[in-house]
Amino acid sequence: MKFLSKEVKIGLTAIVAIIIIYSGIIFLKGLQIFSNDEYYFVEMKTASGITPGDEVLANGVKVGIVKTVSFVPEKQNILVQINIDKDFNIPVGTTVNISKEMLGSPKMNLVLANNSGNYLKSGDILVAEPTIDLMETAAGMIPQVQALIPKLDSILAGVNNLANDPALAQSLHNLEYVTNNLKTTTDNVNSLLGKDMPRLMTKANNICTNLEGTTNKLNQVDIVGMANSAQGSLNNVQSITAKLNTSLQDKNSSLGMLLNDNSFALHLDSTAVNASRLLEDLRQNPKRYVHFSIFGKK
Repeated sequence: MKFLSKEVKIGLTAIVAIIIIYSGIIFLKGLQIFSNDEYYFVEMKTASGITPGDEVLANGVKVGIVKTVSFVPEKQNILVQINIDKDFNIPVGTTVNISKEMLGSPKMNLVLANNSGNYLKSGDILVAEPTIDLMETAAGMIPQVQALIPKLDSILAGVNNLANDPALAQSLHNLEYVTNNLKTTTDNVNSLLGKDMPRLMTKANNICTNLEGTTNKLNQVDIVGMANSAQGSLNNVQSITAKLNTSLQDKNSSLGMLLNDNSFALHLDSTAVNASRLLEDLRQNPKRYVHFSIFGKK
């Protein structure tokens, strides 16, 4: 090395530095200079921001990287080469989806087909699905948003007028009054349930117990016997009534003669009159009927 000139040493150092820097860049991008990974191609209408070194995902897991991105003049499309881990098999029918976040970089996702029997071979071509660009979608919505702004201004003005309406304040005040009354009612109900209800339940239980005892006593009463006795008494009353009616209708009987012959009533009346006269005469002339003798003389 001491026989080399200063310029040669500087040139060799620069070459080594370039190799180290290039290797570092390749390493940081995830590319491998000497790799035995399987490679596939993806046909796309537009690159959608995909660059070499971007990750290739399958169900959110990294399975490879983007190797190259090239333009194909014959087909007027983009051909992307992706290197996939040799241990990862891609089923036939798998497509590629390019998703672009609002502020992030685009991502290439493999939409795996449900075909575990057949797999693509190295060098096969995958078809990319249309790219969903959130920025473009948001930009397409801007005219609609602009059309909605006047309506929103009108709605906000209406809301502002409603908020400033005194009736709303009065309604809120009434609602507060109703809420306070409802709270008072709830407190009263809670007090009733907490204090009076147990006493009421105790009394109700006592009443139910008494009713049960009364029912048991009623069950022990011979209702049928009492009914039969009452029926017998009614039959006797009916028999007596029938006999009395027969006696009243028979003028030759004693009761019929008493009720139908007025001579008995006349005799009773005469007897009463004579008794009245006798009592009056006894009151006026007691000496005719009562004699007093102190010395034994009449």
